[in-house]
Amino acid sequence: MAVTFRFPNDHPIDLIGFAWSPLLEAVLSLRAVVQPKRTPQHLPWARRARDLPDDLLAELRLLFRAFEPGVPSSFEVGLHGDSPTFEDELAAFRALDPAVVAHDVALGCGSSCTLMDESDAHGVAALHDPALRRRVLDAADENRHGELARLAYADPATIQRRYADALRRYWDEAFADEWQRILPRIEEEVTVGARALVTAGAPGLVRTLLPEGRWDAEQRAIVIAKDWDGSCDIAERGGMVFVPTVYGWPCVLVELQPPWPVAVFHPLRDLRAPALPHASDREIVTGFSALADETRLQIARLVSDEPRSTKELAALLSLSDSAVSRHLKILEAAGLVTGRRDGYFVLYGLVPDRIDVLGGALRGSLGLATSTSGSVPALPVSVPRAPGG
Repeated sequence: MAVTFRFPNDHPIDLIGFAWSPLLEAVLSLRAVVQPKRTPQHLPWARRARDLPDDLLAELRLLFRAFEPGVPSSFEVGLHGDSPTFEDELAAFRALDPAVVAHDVALGCGSSCTLMDESDAHGVAALHDPALRRRVLDAADENRHGELARLAYADPATIQRRYADALRRYWDEAFADEWQRILPRIEEEVTVGARALVTAGAPGLVRTLLPEGRWDAEQRAIVIAKDWDGSCDIAERGGMVFVPTVYGWPCVLVELQPPWPVAVFHPLRDLRAPALPHASDREIVTGFSALADETRLQIARLVSDEPRSTKELAALLSLSDSAVSRHLKILEAAGLVTGRRDGYFVLYGLVPDRIDVLGGALRGSLGLATSTSGSVPALPVSVPRAPGG
C-alpha cells in the first residue's frame, strides 16, 4: 500500500512549495509530553516539559493523547499562509468552523484513515452524518479514546476553545523558546529542498529530502509506502507543500483531504541519519583506539611524566622490548607519543597537544561545550549535523 502524488512532468517547480508551521510543530511535540514512553527519540523534550503546571499537563494529556502518529488536520491552518507566526495560526484555528475542528478531533480519536474513505461528507456535514459518527465513535471506543470523541461531538465550540487555550499556554510556558531553537534547522532544510527541486526536479527532491519515498518515472509520481492507499493529482489540486519537521520524526505524515493543502511532513535529514560521520570521527577513533588498551594507557601515563626509552618502559612494565616497541608504534602512529634520539637511546614522550585535540574533537562530535569550565549544556533533541499521515 502506498500514497501516490502524480505530476504532469518530472520538473514541476510551479507545483511544489515548502512551508513550516509553529502551531503544528507544537502539536507534534506534545506526543513526547503526553506519551513519552512511545516517543523515546524525543525524551529530552519530554524531560524539559515535566515542569509544566499540573493542570496544564492534565489538559494536554486529555486533549492530545489520542493522536498517534498523526494529528487532526485542523492544526494545519498555517500551511495556507506565508511563514505565519504562532499567533497568526492560533487566530486562524480559533476562526475555523467549530464543527470542522470537532469532527477532525473525533476522527483522530478513531486513528483510522479508512473512516473518511467510506463517506463523502466533510466539515459540518460529516459532524451530522449519523452513520459516520457511529463508525468514528466505535473506533474511538476501541482505541480507548471514546470520551474525547464524545466531548467533541457534544460541544464543538467548547472543544475548539479548550484546544486553543491549551496550546496558547503550552506555547507561552514551554514551546516558544524551543521553536526558536529548531527554526534555523527547518529553514535550512527548506533551502536545501528548494535547491534540489530547481536543479534536479522532483526526482532530486525525493532523493534529497524524502529517502522514505521514491520517484516513479513511469507514473511521474512521488510514491510513499504507507499502511493505506491514497492518490492525488497535484496539478488538479493546485500544488503541494513539503513541510520539514523535528517532532514529526520518525514518521512521514501526509495530508490529502481538502480543504487542507496536499502536504508531506518529513523529518529533517539529520534526524533520519543522526550518525552522519563528522570530519573528526576518524581522528577520534584512531586516537582513542590507540589508548583503548591497558598497557598502552600505562605507557602514555609513564611517558607523560618524562621521556623514556623502550628498555626503561620494558623494565617498568615487565614486558619484552619487542612488546613495548609494538605498543609504542601504535601510539606514535596515532600521534600520541613522539620519539627523539638521545645518544644510543630513543626517548619517547607524550604529545599533550594531541590529547587536547582529541578531547576537543570528541566533545565537538557529541555536541558538548569545548570549554572545561562551567556547566555543560544538555544534549539537544538530535545529534548535530555533520561539517523532518
